Amino acid sequence: METIKFVQTWNPVAGRKQEYGTFITNEFQPRMKALGLEVVSGWYTLVGGGPRIVVESLAESMDRVENALDDESYHEMLDRFMNLVTHYASCVQRPAKWMTMNRQRLPSPQEVRYVQAWDVLPGQQETYKHFARDVYLPQMEAIGLGVTAGWHLMCGSGRQVVSEAPASNLAGVAKALSDERFMRMIIRMEELVTRYESRVMTRHRIYLDILHDIHGRAIRSVTPDAMHSMVGPIDE
Repeated sequence: METIKFVQTWNPVAGRKQEYGTFITNEFQPRMKALGLEVVSGWYTLVGGGPRIVVESLAESMDRVENALDDESYHEMLDRFMNLVTHYASCVQRPAKWMTMNRQRLPSPQEVRYVQAWDVLPGQQETYKHFARDVYLPQMEAIGLGVTAGWHLMCGSGRQVVSEAPASNLAGVAKALSDERFMRMIIRMEELVTRYESRVMTRHRIYLDILHDIHGRAIRSVTPDAMHSMVGPIDE
């Protein structure tokens, strides 16, 4: 049975980032783990559009995701979370069939991720599949951004297709994207897809660590009573 991915995205509310960091650590992550959808990776968008935060959980079946999302404790937690974030959305993705091998893996703490997403133009599905397998994947590998995972949207919001390529640092991404072979490949892809977008992302944990460096004393001073007044009870 193939692994599927549950993805949640949002933007932290300006002025409440201290409380946001506390809630993520003390409530959001433990609750997702208890529901069987433990967060395996989280990302912060450095370059590109869309929500700043992307959080991913893996599940062995759609039933597991549905059972977790039907749980009342999930909805209670999410209701409280909405006081600290905007533009919340979620979706479920399955592995893309055009991936020639299973290269899914957990990311290292230091790496960045280059993400591309798009919709396939109507009537171009077969041509697109051949392009993805025979041109897109080899070219991404050749420029140093080998794709380790591709996903198709099952339900929820977002693009039909998402492609993920890791890099050891931002300089590696910049070097790959300046390669003329990348531009040539994208020009060909634009004949087969629409709503193309891309992002460069770093680990959400780094974002939280920087929040702590900037607001460390303020984060420590967010008392349980203060959080209760904002979002309701935590860890109860």
